Amino acid sequence: MKGVEFEQILKDLQDREPEIKRLAAQAMITHPLSQESVFALLEVADKPTTLAIYEALYEAEEDYSTIFLRATDDEDPRIRRQAIRYLFRRGTFTVEDGMRWLADIDPYVRRRVISYLSWINGRQALDPIVRLATQDPDSLVKRDALRIIAMWGDRQDAGSIIAALEDRDSTVRTQALITLKRITGEDFGEPLGRSEDEMEWIVAKWRGWWEIVKEGS
Repeated sequence: MKGVEFEQILKDLQDREPEIKRLAAQAMITHPLSQESVFALLEVADKPTTLAIYEALYEAEEDYSTIFLRATDDEDPRIRRQAIRYLFRRGTFTVEDGMRWLADIDPYVRRRVISYLSWINGRQALDPIVRLATQDPDSLVKRDALRIIAMWGDRQDAGSIIAALEDRDSTVRTQALITLKRITGEDFGEPLGRSEDEMEWIVAKWRGWWEIVKEGS
């Protein structure tokens, strides 16, 4: 990249107009630019410029997995989400990293990682997902975890899912019942569309079944 042209791109990246930032970021990736240079730009960029650079890198043909891997530790959850999505798309999302990202403070990140782990590793990645089904503070994360368990889980996971029947969120309890039915083959009634009293009866049946299973194991 010619010095004069690069200086103009740097100037445009600092412009107040979002569109000029976006165009400058796109222009930046059309020229040979080392990843070290990109890191250097990100180090001094303000938030709007950083977002513009990551957006341009995300759409670029060149592989910027190293940059996005570092971005998974960014303080901005929007950047972390985009970074994890990029790594999955590039095939550089690993189970080991995914396990670490399950502890992200942003529930949307955790939900995305749950799906990616199940797609690339199936049953092998299920243990931490099972824990999230009952321990995560976010109801949507719990529901997503339970849906994945319904796909990849089996009877041995039932004990953990039984605990989800105590959840304060009715949609989590409903998904737990659906998941139990799927992974055990047992059926104590369809939970969808049931009254609160009917739900309590179904839950009681599942608890009773689990006590019998535990005694026989």
